[in-house]
Amino acid sequence: MIGATEPRVTTRPVERPASGGLSDRTLALLLVAPAALLLLGFSVYPFIQAAWDSFFRIPFQTREATWVGLGNYESVLKDPMVRDAFGRSIVWTIANVVIQTVLGVIMALVLNQKLRGRDMARGLVLFPYMVPAIVVAMVFRFTFNDITGIVGYLLGQAGVEQPPLFLADPTIALWTVVLVNCWKYTPFITIIVLARLHTVPQDLYEAAKIDGASPWQMFWHITMPWIRPVLLVALLLRTIWTVNDFDVIYLLAFGGPLNATTTLPIEIRALAYGQQDMGLASSLAVLMAIGVALISFIYLRLYLRAEEKLS
Repeated sequence: MIGATEPRVTTRPVERPASGGLSDRTLALLLVAPAALLLLGFSVYPFIQAAWDSFFRIPFQTREATWVGLGNYESVLKDPMVRDAFGRSIVWTIANVVIQTVLGVIMALVLNQKLRGRDMARGLVLFPYMVPAIVVAMVFRFTFNDITGIVGYLLGQAGVEQPPLFLADPTIALWTVVLVNCWKYTPFITIIVLARLHTVPQDLYEAAKIDGASPWQMFWHITMPWIRPVLLVALLLRTIWTVNDFDVIYLLAFGGPLNATTTLPIEIRALAYGQQDMGLASSLAVLMAIGVALISFIYLRLYLRAEEKLS
């Protein structure tokens, strides 16, 4: 028929075998399999086991499980020590995340400027983050020591008659540990934000300067929207890690003095090895995991909104 067009025949691309005779899909599954197995072995299985143990009373010595149903959850929620630890965990997490975010963004903005010695400064910023937690704890325990600490000595030389007992005073012990933790983990925020700043189109700043925008207006309307998605991802990771943080806070103060630095992870250890009941510890761990999952969901929603506004 004149003028008629032949129908187009669409064919699916043929999945050709990769080198060695394996298809792309098979090769991809093989490459992902080790990470998936590690995830199942070190994350999924322990959580499932903890969730199952939370319905039993399990003495640490005998390991003879006794079914109690939701009794462990009821006991944990009514325990005043757990409630106090929950409040400290909120203060601990918010203080760390806020301070690390503010300092990290400021440091990233400074290191993004064309300053003398910038490359050396960028390398030095990584130093605290690379130091192992045990080393950080040992150094700062000596630094804040009541008798031989360098901080107390310097304060005494400056005229302070009675320097504060940084790790022995219940009113300031938690904030001392927050200070140490921020020193170690602020570079994480700095690195991520600094990497994102390198991708900001310079044409936006030039157009803003022509329009007479101030430095604050350029930061708030150009820089901040551009770094917000990456910053939210960094905040999500730091929130999860800070809520579950155990090493720095425990090695510095061991949960004391007078439980002033006992957060939920340390309370879980106390339930497991102090009260010697793995069921109670597992129930509190499951409640923590649920709370972290809810926080992560909120962060992800904010991240998607930030990406939509940027696009």
